[in-house]
Amino acid sequence: MLVKVLTGVFDPPPASLAVPGGYLTLTACAATAAVLVAALNGVRRAAGRPAVEELRDL
Repeated sequence: MLVKVLTGVFDPPPASLAVPGGYLTLTACAATAAVLVAALNGVRRAAGRPAVEELRDL
């Protein structure tokens, strides 16, 4: 449907949609790495201090 709507905009119109696979893969890898770094940082901080001190900081 999107290709039909944009047919008048492009000359010549596209035959199909192009999916940027490399960009999507890079974005997913970067997001996964950011979540892992944040999780490991939290685990490292929690392991160094007793639970009572962590609760007091909240």
